[in-house]
Amino acid sequence: MISRRTFFGSVSAGAVATTIVPMLSPLGTFAQETPAKAKKELPFKLAIAGYTFNKFKLDEALTMMKQVDVHHLCIKDFHLKQECTAEEAKAFHEKCASFGVTGYGVGPIYMLNEEVVKKAFAYAKVVGVKMLVGIPCEMDGKKRVASSKLLKLINEQVQEYDIKYAIHNHGPDMPEIFPNAESVMEVIEKLDKRIGLCLDIGHQFRDGKDPVAAIMKYQERLHDVHIKNVTAPSKAGKGIELPRGLIDMPAVVRALVKVGYTGACSLEYEKDMDKPLLGIAESIGYFRGVMDAVASV
Repeated sequence: MISRRTFFGSVSAGAVATTIVPMLSPLGTFAQETPAKAKKELPFKLAIAGYTFNKFKLDEALTMMKQVDVHHLCIKDFHLKQECTAEEAKAFHEKCASFGVTGYGVGPIYMLNEEVVKKAFAYAKVVGVKMLVGIPCEMDGKKRVASSKLLKLINEQVQEYDIKYAIHNHGPDMPEIFPNAESVMEVIEKLDKRIGLCLDIGHQFRDGKDPVAAIMKYQERLHDVHIKNVTAPSKAGKGIELPRGLIDMPAVVRALVKVGYTGACSLEYEKDMDKPLLGIAESIGYFRGVMDAVASV
């Protein structure tokens, strides 16, 4: 684990110095500025998962995204219903665009039967996205459990619509519904490669697994990433602002760069959900700092 203090301490004095320009000369005048180097961009985009805003209306969510300067959103159906028309989807995108935001995917959607699967893919098509985050499951009494029965249909829908399907892992709180990346890969390994992972690194860590190892091992099936940090590598772990948790975020970013990941890293912030803005801002700012540090190496 790399602590917040250790991480920032690892950034060289030279790197800090290049950001603090112009420097004030002994005479009180500004010294000549050093020409800035072009900022290196990492191949993946920073985003926010729509569930972060489940207590807020769309305008409020988009306002917060604008405040933290994030421009990509994974759309939840409480902001754009699954029964939406093409006109409603168009209006939704226009609203997002007015805040500088693009919806890149939909979900997560719990898929309990074939009807829900077909409805979800039709929804993604109407919305005009190429990513559907889902959880194929069925009811066992009052409990949702992972289901491989729906994967044949999902495989067919992926091929029909040419839409990626990313299964979200749920950690130790829901061990019956894909607790980790490994449990997802067990059932999708031989299916169309457009069926893959929405790797929730927080849930992966809380299930006692290494999210960095999962990124490296399952890179070809890594379609979406939910970023969060947690307080412990167990069920007792709770969501917390990114710089304060135990997950080695620089290692996560380095792994994503190493495997050439080009999707989204969506912050799914589940702490203080009634008033999340401060935590979102701290988390996004920290993750951006990690990205910049990794890019500069």
